[in-house]
Amino acid sequence: MRKSTTLLAGMALSALILIGLTVTSDKSSASFTATTTNPSNSFGSATLTMSNDKSAAASLVNLSNMVPGDTANRTVVITNSGNVGFTYVPAISAVANTLLWSDTTNGIQVTAKRGATTLYTGALKNMTWGASSTIAASGTDTLTFDFSLPSGAGNTFQNLTQDFTITYTATQLAGAAR
Repeated sequence: MRKSTTLLAGMALSALILIGLTVTSDKSSASFTATTTNPSNSFGSATLTMSNDKSAAASLVNLSNMVPGDTANRTVVITNSGNVGFTYVPAISAVANTLLWSDTTNGIQVTAKRGATTLYTGALKNMTWGASSTIAASGTDTLTFDFSLPSGAGNTFQNLTQDFTITYTATQLAGAAR
């Protein structure tokens, strides 16, 4: 009798499982779905590049045999060769320190201009001015430098050579909401 009870219990259990599967299959959770995409997106950064037409060594000014009272006029064109507008500032540095550099009264003097606007007048070693106006992509800015050896430069200024570098540093325009 134990066999038949076990058999009946197994059949009852199988029936309950079958009923449970049938009940859950009626209660399936179907839902609708949809998708959308944003294909081929791109985010690119700008290129900040500048150049000048006198970037070779000594191509802005290369003078010798200057005497007190001599002057030299030179022009440089700054070009925005990037694809974003910028402003720029100059900085000047010396390779060595001779009286031509260190004597702010009788050493090399310079007047820097943008068109008719004077940006700086004084000792070369102190040359500085505020940021330029905006130079648009592919735009240019022309600067004129008037260099001079003052009439007051005495015998101590003979046979001196002063090397210097003018560095122009660009800063991009402020970012904007797009």
